[in-house]
Amino acid sequence: MSLSRPDRDRDSHSILELPADKYTVGWIYAIPVELRTARCFFDVEHSQLRSRPKHDENSYNLGGICGHNVVMICLPELGGVKAAVAAKSLQATFPNVRFWLMVGIGGGIPNPPEVDIRLGDIVVSIPTDVGSGVIQYDLGRMEAEEFCRKGALSKPPSLLLAAVRNLQSRSGVGNDISKILSEVDSVEDSDGDMQAQTYPPYLVDDLFRANYTHVKTDPACDCENGTNKANTIARRKRNHQNPRIHYGNIASGNTVVKNAAERDRLAKRDNVICFEMEAFGLMDDFPCLVIRGISDYSDSHKNYAWQSYASSVAAAYAKKLLNIIPPEEVAKLKPVRSE
Repeated sequence: MSLSRPDRDRDSHSILELPADKYTVGWIYAIPVELRTARCFFDVEHSQLRSRPKHDENSYNLGGICGHNVVMICLPELGGVKAAVAAKSLQATFPNVRFWLMVGIGGGIPNPPEVDIRLGDIVVSIPTDVGSGVIQYDLGRMEAEEFCRKGALSKPPSLLLAAVRNLQSRSGVGNDISKILSEVDSVEDSDGDMQAQTYPPYLVDDLFRANYTHVKTDPACDCENGTNKANTIARRKRNHQNPRIHYGNIASGNTVVKNAAERDRLAKRDNVICFEMEAFGLMDDFPCLVIRGISDYSDSHKNYAWQSYASSVAAAYAKKLLNIIPPEEVAKLKPVRSE
């Protein structure tokens, strides 16, 4: 099945129009940069619905990816609660959606050499011995000076997990991701400039020691230009620029983690390898797989430089995943509202 780019030069009147009940895959993203990149991965874009329920205030992008009819939605605000509200409205408008892909950027939790997560890598939520794939790290209570997490979120649906395991068993998936990126259109960045979605060799990828804090008000701070090597953790140079894919538990919560000590504490406590803020609102009510491109290390050195590429690799992995899932198998699943 082809992974070619969408045809964006056709007359707008020839764009396919489908009824809402023909869409079976939901794709959710949280910030504008994820929207700009995600749309590039449509094989064909569909026109908007002629009508929809009055209560539905979501903004949708519709199209086809690898034979699947996909509805994309950008959240109006960050957070799991907003994600759940938006997903509920979408499900009412598109009643035959079978599962969701939560695709976008995340904060990596590196622990080299055992967990050598780097900027531009991909993290995919799959169950482990100690988690269901997504862990709400801030839901629980303290008992005898120990945090007791409350409950557990649902696992991704079996069809998605089987496809993930398929990709996990293959070699060269990172190279496939790079190839997909080279075939899609450039994306407009926040400044209005067109930017390719391939690996950005001009960007700096430094992992700083946990006790080294970025001082944004200090004009002498040199942690963003790649010259402050005294406070970085040495890592073996990779012999290629393809993203690596990491599988495990993703930590989801209500706040952005920008503290390396807190990052490492939570990683040890919950056995997680990535942070994000939306998935916990979806997992129990909407069958969902979370795919995150790593744009920072969840520390005080967080910046926006890697966000475009990180969101692109996450979207490319999602497309690769959909390519190995037969649409007829998706059609056999029950719509979410029927479960």
